[in-house]
Amino acid sequence: MDIPIYVINFNDIIRKNNMIKRFKSIELNLIFTDPVYITDSRLDFDKDPTKVDKRTWAIMLQHLDSIRHFYNNTTYDHCIVCEDDILISKNFKTDLKDIIENFNKLDLDILLLGYLLPVKMNNNFFKVKKMTGYNYHDYPDDLWGSQMYLINRRYANFLLTKYTIEFALNNLDKPYSPDWTITKNCKRAIIYPMLALEEGDNKSNNISQNDFHRQCFENNYDPDIYF
Repeated sequence: MDIPIYVINFNDIIRKNNMIKRFKSIELNLIFTDPVYITDSRLDFDKDPTKVDKRTWAIMLQHLDSIRHFYNNTTYDHCIVCEDDILISKNFKTDLKDIIENFNKLDLDILLLGYLLPVKMNNNFFKVKKMTGYNYHDYPDDLWGSQMYLINRRYANFLLTKYTIEFALNNLDKPYSPDWTITKNCKRAIIYPMLALEEGDNKSNNISQNDFHRQCFENNYDPDIYF
């Protein structure tokens, strides 16, 4: 199924080449959105650094730039945005059509196709919205991750209209980050098994964060599903 797939990459050529290779093997192309630097004119303001993490805001803007390209420069009904350090399902292309149909039937704004889950899912975790070859679940606010998500044009327009830099500057008490601002304030669901699984090699200098990401990978990786 033809659909624009955007990748968030910050000048990491190794990750970029890995992503191109994986998606090329299932005959899908990727769109790499230009990186957003903290010197970007949209981030040219003076605010308390304890309240504004310009690096996180820059990542958020790169997600929004991807969504803006989808909304302004394509006529597709849906798009996918993903990070650059994911393994993908071997059935990604063949299952996508049914996944989009279920997305529409459930009248979702966003469907997380990849996220951070430190355990293997079972149906007792979160309420099941729909059971097919994949299960579609509700999820709580303490589940995180924007490793891969599917949205439609309606929600793209909402995001671009509401979550501007001006909104962020006027709401410093609220997160301005992809895995909160984009993924939570809407009609939402997650899919399991995930269509995309983070490799687990986090770049953070925080040991506990690195361990968490590794745990998410180890508890959900299945060589029969992902490559």
